[in-house]
Amino acid sequence: MKLISAIVCSTAAIGGSLVVPGVAAAADVHCRSDHGTDITVIEGETACRAATDSYGSARASGIDGVGYANATLGATAIGIGAAGGVGASEGAGGVPVAVGLGPDAVALTSTNDDPAARTFAISIALEGSRAGVETAEQSVVCLGVAAFAWNADSGAACIATPFGLWQTH
Repeated sequence: MKLISAIVCSTAAIGGSLVVPGVAAAADVHCRSDHGTDITVIEGETACRAATDSYGSARASGIDGVGYANATLGATAIGIGAAGGVGASEGAGGVPVAVGLGPDAVALTSTNDDPAARTFAISIALEGSRAGVETAEQSVVCLGVAAFAWNADSGAACIATPFGLWQTH
């Protein structure tokens, strides 16, 4: 009887471990930089870096991904990389935002304008896609099947979906 109980308990334990999903051990790292600081945090394959000059403000988060933000000339830069994605933003003035969500997703946003203008630009890329905004060139780029980019200053925008690409200039 004890042998049968041991076999049943062992089978239940092994079966339960295969059926019930495990808890992911992904690290979350957050970097915040103001007034000329440069912060880098690396935890395994997760990382973030936030850098500024004396007038910038940068926030970067890596949530099982890589986030990067660099702010100069009064910019407020935000970069978020999650679930294997990369979000990188840099600004010389304005508010650049980049969000990369999912494996092989890359979002890049760059602002370069008069610090008083406060240009806003955002790029969001999902799994395997690319999104980018370059305000100096007034261009937006969306590649893949799940990407969005918008330059509020020029009005240029694009959206990439499984059904095609929509873009304005």
